Amino acid sequence: MAELKIPEGYRKTKQREAILKILERAEYPISAEQIFMELKKKGIDISLSTIYRNLEMLTKEGLVVKSYMINEDKARYALPDKKNYLVCEKCGKIVIIDNCPFDKFKEELIEVHGFDITGHSIEVYGICPECQKK
Repeated sequence: MAELKIPEGYRKTKQREAILKILERAEYPISAEQIFMELKKKGIDISLSTIYRNLEMLTKEGLVVKSYMINEDKARYALPDKKNYLVCEKCGKIVIIDNCPFDKFKEELIEVHGFDITGHSIEVYGICPECQKK
């Protein structure tokens, strides 16, 4: 993992590093509860509320991306390089989109609308090949 750069005004803590390591290893966006369970398995003593507070700070500072999946009422979190994905509406499978199609479109949006784009995430919903066969 790259050196953790905690924004000014925040301390670098073992808990923040542990949360980021879990997110780095995650193949797709995961919930705070999933992070909590992974940290408990590793013997790291941390409360769920501490995880939520840290995730909110990390999201606010741009180190983590927060999103909501269709038909779910809880947030999921990922590192910024894992923010574009396909989501199966039947089984919930998530597939990361490696080559973001937005990057080509971004420059056009800036030119046409003069918008200062600071971030994005893409969630495409549909039915995965396995569920289509059923």
